[in-house]
Amino acid sequence: MRYHSPPTQLLLVVVTLLLTTSVRRLVYNYLLQVPPVNENLSYDGYLSTGIIACCCGFLGIFLVNLSGIRFIFVCYTLTNILCAASVVSYYLQGPSAFQFVAMLINSIGYDIGRVATLVVVLAYPGEKWKARALAAYLLVEYFSITMGDVIAMVNPGSTHQRYHLSIAYLCLALLAPIPALAIAPSDQVVRDNGVYLVTPKTTLLTELRQTAKMFTNKYMLLLVPYMFSYPFLFGSAEVEFPNIKAIVLYDAGKLFIVFMSQMLDVRWTGRRTRGLVGLALLIVFFAASIGSTAALRLIKYDLSGIDMTWSHDKIAKFVMGKVFNEQYVLLMTSYFLAGAASSFIELYGYWVMGTLTNDLKSSGRFVGTYHSTMAIGGLIGYQTTNRTEHGAYTSNIPMFIAIPLTCCSLVCMYFIVRRITETNDWTLGRMNYRGYGSQIEPERSSETIVITDVKYVHTTDSTHSRATTR
Repeated sequence: MRYHSPPTQLLLVVVTLLLTTSVRRLVYNYLLQVPPVNENLSYDGYLSTGIIACCCGFLGIFLVNLSGIRFIFVCYTLTNILCAASVVSYYLQGPSAFQFVAMLINSIGYDIGRVATLVVVLAYPGEKWKARALAAYLLVEYFSITMGDVIAMVNPGSTHQRYHLSIAYLCLALLAPIPALAIAPSDQVVRDNGVYLVTPKTTLLTELRQTAKMFTNKYMLLLVPYMFSYPFLFGSAEVEFPNIKAIVLYDAGKLFIVFMSQMLDVRWTGRRTRGLVGLALLIVFFAASIGSTAALRLIKYDLSGIDMTWSHDKIAKFVMGKVFNEQYVLLMTSYFLAGAASSFIELYGYWVMGTLTNDLKSSGRFVGTYHSTMAIGGLIGYQTTNRTEHGAYTSNIPMFIAIPLTCCSLVCMYFIVRRITETNDWTLGRMNYRGYGSQIEPERSSETIVITDVKYVHTTDSTHSRATTR
């Protein structure tokens, strides 16, 4: 059997994502002249696509674990080709049912592909690279959107130019299946030290049973409030971006996760201590972000010019105009802090999940649940505010419900981080040791790692790991 190194596989995933997600985010708003929104990719305020995102995280669990990583990426590239073809069709014959169906299918493909990507990013890098790999992936996503928004706002271009760019987009999309097909099965990925991933065969019934069983796991029960609360808070705050500077500041704040990933990865102290320090910093940024947002909401503005017969959007624009003119510095600061807090919360959540499980399929269940729960929280937050009468004017109520909920979720996260154990440089798979070329000495540890369905006991006097079903 031929073995493949994790860096090579991650490079193939990166190339696939650059030809799919990144290119689409760069040109989509420009090609279809969609007003930029620059919202977090993990949750969606639109009802239809939000419901899709809520379902696709759980669907991604079964598809990733039953079909494998390569199958998911190949399918995602095909949905992206369909999306690119629909854009060309738009310029040839105008809006059509084909375009709507293609966008819907691509939305499903993207959400499931994101689950597969995060599973790979959690599983393949060594322990000392895990947070940095997550940060790199998240930043590519974030800044693809930002650059696309800026392009759409700065240079609308002519119809002729956009048509030719749509053809170039389709050509790039047609290249994406090539690196996707080169991605190896996960059980053929081997580290230099001989540690490799074992992904035992599973069935739909087993996946349904194990996914349901996760919700009886104490770690998952403590994680669910964390997964739900901040997207709900973000949605209920109804963040809008009045200009390019606000968009750029929001994503500039996300660069903070580069520092945080270094702090979580570099072994300046034990992993539990790093996790606790990271949680403390997260709380500081969360408090600063919430404080600036609450201050903007609590300041009294002259709203006498509002006509209560106006639509929700018109009232929102009026209120934003008042805030923009009277509290410009505080408003721009709040965008920067919101970007830093939202990205760090997402990075930290995935990093903690990587410390809880050393099994590829369990990792898929955690990631899929996290993705769907975040989508549910964001969708409920947006819909609660938008369905409140004149929501932009009275939306303080759902936001101030979300703040204590998020605070409680951070307390739950503290109890999870306290249970983090020290591990060696292991993947998220069932640990076996085999040398290709020479006998590899196993990485030594005397700890026990508890995951959702298997307990692995690693001993210092044996060259093999022992696994027992719980």
